[in-house]
This record gives sequence, C-alpha cells and structure tokens, in this order.
Amino acid sequence: LQARVKMASQATPDILEEAELILAKSRGLSQRVATYCNRLIGESDSLAVEVKSLQQAIAAAEKSARSHPDQSKATDALSELRAAKEVVNGLGPGGDLRKFCKPRHPALLRLLLGDKVSVVAWRADQSVAMKEEYHRFRDRAALVMLLGPLLLVLGMRRADEVRRAGGGHGTTHTFTPGLMTGVQLYFAWLGYFYLAMALRENVLLVNGSSIKGWWITHHYWSAGAAALMLGLPVYSPAFFMFCQYFMMWSCAQAVVMMVQNRYQRRRMYTRIALGKSGAMDVVGGESSGASGQLLLLYPMLLALQVSQFLIGAAVAYRTAHSFFAPEGWLDVESPGTDLRGMRGVCLVGCVFCYMAVRNFQATVQTIIEKRKYASRMKKSRSKGAALGTFGGGSSGSEGAKTK
Repeated sequence: LQARVKMASQATPDILEEAELILAKSRGLSQRVATYCNRLIGESDSLAVEVKSLQQAIAAAEKSARSHPDQSKATDALSELRAAKEVVNGLGPGGDLRKFCKPRHPALLRLLLGDKVSVVAWRADQSVAMKEEYHRFRDRAALVMLLGPLLLVLGMRRADEVRRAGGGHGTTHTFTPGLMTGVQLYFAWLGYFYLAMALRENVLLVNGSSIKGWWITHHYWSAGAAALMLGLPVYSPAFFMFCQYFMMWSCAQAVVMMVQNRYQRRRMYTRIALGKSGAMDVVGGESSGASGQLLLLYPMLLALQVSQFLIGAAVAYRTAHSFFAPEGWLDVESPGTDLRGMRGVCLVGCVFCYMAVRNFQATVQTIIEKRKYASRMKKSRSKGAALGTFGGGSSGSEGAKTK
C-alpha cells in the first residue's frame, strides 16, 4: 500500500505539468484566433473602403465618357468600364466584391433572421457550395413536382370516371378523401418549396449571384397562391376542377425544370469558364428565361407561360360571377352554394394570369438582352479583326488579341 501511494505521488507532478501545458496551449490558440479575427475585420473594412472608392470612380468615369466629344473613344471607354464593373460584380478571381461593403439584407432575410445575422460567405469555396446546394434542391424538387401531381391527377381522373359510371357507393371506391388529403399535402409542400427557394435565392443574391428580382418575387406570389389554395374547402367542385388543370400544368413545369437543371447548368459552367458568367450565377427560374439560356428552352417556356395564362383565365372567368353574389360576404353562405371555393379559385386564377404575363415579360427581356450582347460581341470581334489587319505585323495582332 505504501508503494502504491508513493507511485501515485510520483505520477501527480507529471499530470499537473501536462494539464498546465494543455492550458497554455489553449490560451495561445485562443489568442491566435483573436488576432486572426481582428486582422480579418481590419482587412475587410479596408477592402470595403477600396470597393466603394472603385465604384465611385467607375460611376464618375462613365459620366465623363458619356459627355466626351469623341464618340469612338467614348464607346471604347464605356466598354472598358463595363468590363471593370463586371469584375467588381463577380467576374474577377475574387468573386463579387460588393459583399465587402456590408449590403443591407433583403426584406425576407430581415423578417426571418433579423438585421444582425450575416449570411455572407467570405470564402469562394463556401459560396460555390451554397450555389451547388441550391441546384441540388431544385433537382430534388423537380422530381416531387413531377411524380406527386402525376399520381394525383391520375387518381382524380379515375374518381371522375367512377362517379360518371355510377360507382362510388360501395361497388367501386373513388378514394376521394385520400386524394384530397394528398392535394392538401402537395399544396403545403409547394408553400415550403417556394418559400425555401426565395430564402435560398436571397442568400445567393447577397453572396454575388445575378438573380433577377422577378424570380424571387415570383416565388412570393407562388407561395401566397399555395397558402390560399390550402385554405379552400377540399370538396369544392371549383377547387376540384382547378386542381386537375393545375396538377397537369405542374407536371409540365417539372419537365422544364429538369431540362434547365440538366442542360442549362452545363452551359452555365461553360460560360463561367469563358468568363461570360460569374462563379455564383445560377440557372434560370423555373417559369422564365435567363442569360445563357439554351434555345430549346425558349419554346418550352413560352408554351408553359401560355398554358399558365389560359388555365388562370379559364378558371377566373368561370368563377368570377361568385364575387357578385351578395351571399357569403357578411354571413356564412348556404351549404350547397360553393361560393367560398369559387371565390378562392377565382383569386388564384387571377394570380396565375399575372404571373404568366410577368414571366413572359421576363423571357422576352432576356431574349432582347441576349441579342444585344451578341451584337456587342460581334462588333467587338470585328473591331479587333480590323485592328489586327491594319495594325501592321505582330503588334497589330497583339492589339487585336488584347481587345
């Protein structure tokens, strides 16, 4: 026993020394982290000042170039300044430089996360990982938007056939309660999907993605329409009628999303490699066009938008008379009138028409921007070829390559 006590007393100083050494290492590492954070804050503040100064210099130079008497030099200067602005906006190796200026977060982020929470990713690999996760989320959602509505619309059509044949009273079941539960679950999932898409796109926008404002606004409208449909009576004939049209349209929308996610993403990577798009750029919205769009997608998008407008206009026209009925505004309507369902479906139809028109405008605007960009690049190449032809020798060739 005395030998064991002696051995324990001899081991105690070693354990204390080891514990003190670990404590010293912990304090030293904590001090290094604090120094790194302070240096990071100081450098980010310095970069923010430089970025703001550069943006002001670009704006002043653009103003001077527009008022320059020599139109040729002014055009060249504006082209160079446009390239400088694209570098600041994300085409350079440092990504989007504007996020160092601590921009004000969009309204949805302030509403859900507050004003003090920062969602800016300083490392380029983290920003790209956020974009890739956004694309994977779209891939998974496209499968749900295809398979879910397809099963529901097939079940609804079978239920209609059974009812027309006089069944549904014990001989052949329509499974309508299960179908309507599935419809409600799908609309609840749509509300989650569109809200999650808007949240993710707002985060990507803060981190330098070039996302058009209508894409995000479109998701707000879609989430609101899904919430409205979720609150309507499931056994309303107007609701049942609209659901069949909507489920078929949702399947077509899922096909367009799959084509965008598969083919346009490859094209986007090519544009990023060529310097035509930033590393944080994403594929187009599921119902409107985007830069770098494949030509195949434009007819599909236009057909999707036309069908969306026709469905919305048809259901709104067939249910609009319910708004003129005095019943149901101040008191509960009679049980067999279906005024609540018809009025809700009419509102959703109007929202459908509005989104179709705005999606069409966004697609046409994208086509016009694409043609303008192609024309500008054609003029730049022709000007570079002219410099190479008349510049004389290797110096002219170098000048053309530089342009």
